[in-house]
Amino acid sequence: MKRLADMTVKTSWLLVLVAFTLLVLGVAGLAAYAVNTDVSPGLINAGIVVAVVATLVLVTIVLWGVTVNVIRPLERLVEHCEKLATGDLSVPVERRGNNEIGRLFAAMAQTQSHLSHTVGNVRDACGNVLDGASGIAQGNTDLSSRTEQQAASLEETAASMEQLTSTVRQNADNAVQASQLASEATDVANRGGEVVGGVVSTMHAISENSRQAVTLLDAIDSVAFQTNILALNASVEAARAGEQGRGFAVVANEVQTLAKRSADAAKAIRDLIQRSAERVESGAALADKAGTTMQDIVTSITRVSEIMHEIAAASEEQNHGITQVNQAVTQMDQVTQQNAALVQQAANAARALEEEANELQSVVAVFRLDASAVASPRRPQAAPLPAASAKPANAQPAPRREAETAEWEAF
Repeated sequence: MKRLADMTVKTSWLLVLVAFTLLVLGVAGLAAYAVNTDVSPGLINAGIVVAVVATLVLVTIVLWGVTVNVIRPLERLVEHCEKLATGDLSVPVERRGNNEIGRLFAAMAQTQSHLSHTVGNVRDACGNVLDGASGIAQGNTDLSSRTEQQAASLEETAASMEQLTSTVRQNADNAVQASQLASEATDVANRGGEVVGGVVSTMHAISENSRQAVTLLDAIDSVAFQTNILALNASVEAARAGEQGRGFAVVANEVQTLAKRSADAAKAIRDLIQRSAERVESGAALADKAGTTMQDIVTSITRVSEIMHEIAAASEEQNHGITQVNQAVTQMDQVTQQNAALVQQAANAARALEEEANELQSVVAVFRLDASAVASPRRPQAAPLPAASAKPANAQPAPRREAETAEWEAF
């Protein structure tokens, strides 16, 4: 029976051909034998019946073998192919014999095993792609939100830098004006110092002239004193002369009176000049102090002017630096806006990939696999980052590809 189960189709047809050949040869032989010999017709008919029966038995055995080994397995194979056509890969294909049908069953079982393995891997890969696409989409969404928030912050920073640049530029202009005013104040202070120096020199000259006037008044006082003495002597001599010297005595009295008046006037002028000299000396001292103060003021204003020049130069450098920083922030803002648009496009592409993975998974879900199907391990889904609040994105969404839904027959 095992040999009959392993009998090939070719062998079956050869046996049938041999049976019919033997039948024909047997009938022909019996006919020839009957012609050449005197055999009764009943015996010939019996031989023919035996040959026909033997042939029918052999053909029946062959047909039974063909039915068992070919027709029924082919029917089961057709049923299995019909299940396979519906996507049911869960029914295993049993292996039968070593003939053509057995090899066909073995090839079908191997094909189903490979198909189950492939479908399982594709299903798991779809799940992994779906998980990865979901994680990428979520991550890109979060990154887009953060990038947009950073872009908004950079816009605010750029606006603040614009205001700061304007303020620094205004400070630089004010520093330049203050430096110019300090230079003018230095010139005015220098001229004031020169004027005070001239006043001090004039006060010293007046004081010197006052001392010279006092010296002259001393000489006038001395002359008046001597004139008074001479007038007294003249009066004494006139008194000695008696009547003849009376007129001379009158003149001497007048001269004495004039000398006294000259002495009094000289004393009054001396007192006045002394008071004036004291005031001139006090004014000269004050003028000296004023000159020293003006010199200190000139020195301080000069130092202030130098500091204002340094402040103006530093403000100019600061203005230049702030301008460069403002340009850099503006460029960063533009780049960040572009990055936000690109990230939004990447997020849209990830969502489109997620939809494609969902569609592919729904297509692969048509197949039903058995529990022993080999499947690749699922990768863990990446945890999405917490989304940050940001302004709406201005990026254009990426166009979604139309999914070409493949039928399972094409698969």
